[in-house]
Amino acid sequence: MSEDAHTFNPAEEGLFELQAPSDTDGGMQTRNFTSSLSGWAPGSKESRHWADNDYTEVQFTGCTMAGATGKSVGVKLWQAIPFAQDKDMGTKTFTNCFKGSGHTSKGEWNAHYNGGDNRYFTVAHLNGSQYTRAVVSVRKVYVDTTKAD
Repeated sequence: MSEDAHTFNPAEEGLFELQAPSDTDGGMQTRNFTSSLSGWAPGSKESRHWADNDYTEVQFTGCTMAGATGKSVGVKLWQAIPFAQDKDMGTKTFTNCFKGSGHTSKGEWNAHYNGGDNRYFTVAHLNGSQYTRAVVSVRKVYVDTTKAD
């Protein structure tokens, strides 16, 4: 046993419980959630992370683009792998959400990867190009982690 080994005693004076941050403060989101995007360029940002390692559905409703005519947005899903390169789970191209504020595009990923249990998405391309000055905004983003609903 090393000199810094210590037996934990929950009644020890001065100890306090560390609380995980809430999902709005950077903590893990465990189930379905709704959000929005504003001014995302390809590769510029990543969504919040959520706990999942099987089925994921991402929906965009009401897409608009500044700097170009909005035709498509590539949504890339990632599996976060601690202490290693994150796993690229593939890109879905959304077009329907550009037809008006009430139109929705969706992409589904149904895969399990070892080594990590949370996911996030990025914008991979706009109108097929990852090199553009255009940015996309999405009125409503919905992430569904359960195929049952």
